[in-house]
Amino acid sequence: MARAKKSLFERLVPLGIPLAWLQLTGERKRFFVAIAGITFAVAMMLFQMGLQKALFKQVVGPLLLLDGDVVMVGYHYEYFGVGRGFPIVRLHQSKALPEVAGTAPIKLGCASFKNVENGRERDIFLIAFDPTKPTFSDPEINRAAQELKMRGCVAFDRLSRQQYGNVCRAFEKAGNLKTEIAGHSVDIKDLVSIGATFAADGNVLMSIDTLLDIWPNAKDSIIDVGVIRLKKGSDPQKAVDALKKMLPDDVNIMTKAQYIENEKQYWAVRTPIGFVIGASMAVAIFVGAVIVYQILYTDVSDHIPEYATLKAIGFSDGFFIWTIVQESIILSVSGFVPGTILAAVLYKLTRDIGNMPTYMSASSLAIVFGLTVGMCVIAGLLATRKLRKANPADIF
Repeated sequence: MARAKKSLFERLVPLGIPLAWLQLTGERKRFFVAIAGITFAVAMMLFQMGLQKALFKQVVGPLLLLDGDVVMVGYHYEYFGVGRGFPIVRLHQSKALPEVAGTAPIKLGCASFKNVENGRERDIFLIAFDPTKPTFSDPEINRAAQELKMRGCVAFDRLSRQQYGNVCRAFEKAGNLKTEIAGHSVDIKDLVSIGATFAADGNVLMSIDTLLDIWPNAKDSIIDVGVIRLKKGSDPQKAVDALKKMLPDDVNIMTKAQYIENEKQYWAVRTPIGFVIGASMAVAIFVGAVIVYQILYTDVSDHIPEYATLKAIGFSDGFFIWTIVQESIILSVSGFVPGTILAAVLYKLTRDIGNMPTYMSASSLAIVFGLTVGMCVIAGLLATRKLRKANPADIF
């Protein structure tokens, strides 16, 4: 006898539509409310993780551009831009180490910058270096360094925030732009890309000589950061250890990787940023879990008679728990997809409006997906407590 030909649906779903799906979609309004809650939680978690990575990427942006293997800072150094500095002679003394190929000093500061459109003054971050020495690895900055050899010439960071006026458009139109820094006239000779940070809304590059003209009381014998390049094949950590033994303890010496990590740790641990982002993620998880719990608990309560009937004919608690777990997984996946799309939209808006490098990463997706599934499953298991306590005799 020939077998009846199976339909496409029967081939795709040989065991029929799962009970968990039928129960969830039986109350469509409730189902979509649950998805909306999970979508919110997923979008918030992804956005916070992307924002954290973007913020830390901005913080270490100038540090990544340094052309060196080892970095020297003052003993009281806190972060890029804050510290008492240290004598430049320490940088000169480091040349006694055979592995050192060259050094470059950097002075940092903050001064008023006159808006090129309305004349209002806003503080801007100053990065001064010796343009005759290799200091940065960025070709654009190295090209601009040729112009900065002339006193009174600066390079403006095109990634600065808009409070300084549309410097890029004015520069491209005129080719040479004049403004004032700390009341001193300067010529903007080129544009570079560095990026705003927590400590600075914008950046200006200049020579140390130009900085000393702007700040006559500044000491040329004190610098804030020393960049040390090693000879090819040298071990940065061994060089750091040797320099620490060689130099007094009024300087702190570290590899470039350690320097960058210390900068991240400062902003993550010693400022509220890390706490705020972590708290925001916790709130998102809590809100999503509460919504899922309420939806599944209501679903269980509405179907107690049906569950009791199944219990009476021999189904175990494990069957019901697995059904609720399936519902939790269905909800987590159904909410994760639109949540990811919403987060991608928020990333795009943040890039366009806030000029922050927010991008989706595979690691963030994997972490948030795991948190979402865990959140939903735990909420589902909590919702089954009433079901496990249900006595068929009480129902009938």
